[in-house]
Amino acid sequence: MNLTLLKRKWLMPLMFFEFYLGLSVLLFFFGPWPWKVQNPTILATYLIASQVFIAVGYFAAWRYVKASYRVTDGIAQAAHVKSGLKFLKYALIIGFVMLIPTSLSRTGSFFPDIISGLINTGQNYNENYERLSHGNNYVFVEYLRMLLSVYLTGLFPLVVFYWSRISRLTKSYCISLILFNLAIYISVGVNKGIADIVVTLPWLIYLGVSAGILKIRINRKLLAVTLIVFFALFLQFFGNSQSQRGGGAGEFGVIDIGTGDIVIADKENLVSQFLGGNQLIIYESLSRYIGTGYYALSKAFEIESDSTYGLGNSMFLSRQANIIFGTDYFTNESLPGKLESATGFGMYRLWHSIYPWLASDFGFIGTLFIMGLLSFLFALSWGNSLVTLSSNWVIMSFIMLIIFYYIPANNQIFQSGEGTFSFVFLLSGIILNRLTRGHLSVRKGQMGVQSQNV
Repeated sequence: MNLTLLKRKWLMPLMFFEFYLGLSVLLFFFGPWPWKVQNPTILATYLIASQVFIAVGYFAAWRYVKASYRVTDGIAQAAHVKSGLKFLKYALIIGFVMLIPTSLSRTGSFFPDIISGLINTGQNYNENYERLSHGNNYVFVEYLRMLLSVYLTGLFPLVVFYWSRISRLTKSYCISLILFNLAIYISVGVNKGIADIVVTLPWLIYLGVSAGILKIRINRKLLAVTLIVFFALFLQFFGNSQSQRGGGAGEFGVIDIGTGDIVIADKENLVSQFLGGNQLIIYESLSRYIGTGYYALSKAFEIESDSTYGLGNSMFLSRQANIIFGTDYFTNESLPGKLESATGFGMYRLWHSIYPWLASDFGFIGTLFIMGLLSFLFALSWGNSLVTLSSNWVIMSFIMLIIFYYIPANNQIFQSGEGTFSFVFLLSGIILNRLTRGHLSVRKGQMGVQSQNV
């Protein structure tokens, strides 16, 4: 792959997410939900500014991707692939060991009831939410998953990326493991696990094919049709779960935002007029997921808050900090917490987008720079995945895809202990590896100078 082709493939995520975020802004302002924003110009300007910072951060990484391209050869790629396949085997073993404990923790049963999950999606969600609200008897499993998070997170992206390099038996084990984990999500009516696979699978296939390591032997058109059908089935499951959940948001088009209800204006929306039944629920629910976060952002602009010292941007970190320091400061003083106190807009019940969460620690201006840094890391991980074929960079690319997909919703990866740990472990490993390589390069250079002097 020449440098020009590499840059074209490297730019694809940026182009997509700029379009995706732009579309989310249009859905907020012109979608079926009548959000009443006091300062729409300020909100629109901030969201556009965020996309500018994302673009700047992404382009800033190109020089480092290009440098990696120039120093990486086939021998280095082979070593990374060998290491990645070894990592995948460990991930597979750990995944199977954690299957039953995870099912017990997240469903309350040894095996997930997928049939009930498909038939009574919303009811199962409500019942499981009620069960967990009274305490999880298997919470130790979740802490163990945090410690093993890189392996548990890395299995799916590495299976796709290294698909052409693993045996049929290993493939069957991996697929079984992934399907079991999907069954857990389906049985309790939770969309996230399925959504993560649906939205990242095409990208991981594209990444593997572009890097030259994934050899697809099926018709490209057939693959595209399969992905579309898979996505359509997910939307059907999503629509069923929304129509059956409590609160009436999906079925009746009403959202309780604390200060009152927002009632959908579907008869006044151009797209809604052409939809009916489950299709209308899907469209309106997706619009609500996106719009709720931007509405919360508009309200958060009106609230003054102090820093929560790097911990308030994450539900998981803020809760742990509260326990350690014996306080409720890190949750209550975060912007979502203060927004709930001031307006009744639920901190955990409703989405806020990524921006108020980050602004709890970095302020709204600082959050724009954080978005630039996240975009820089995304560009770096995507580019190095294409060039080096390293498992660490592939897993980081997968994590960054999820972060960027959930920008209109929340600070997704950092809302759970498992996501937080996997990101921190990966980033620490990448930085340590970078520092070690730099140290070795300096030592080699010094030895070369000494030999010349001799």
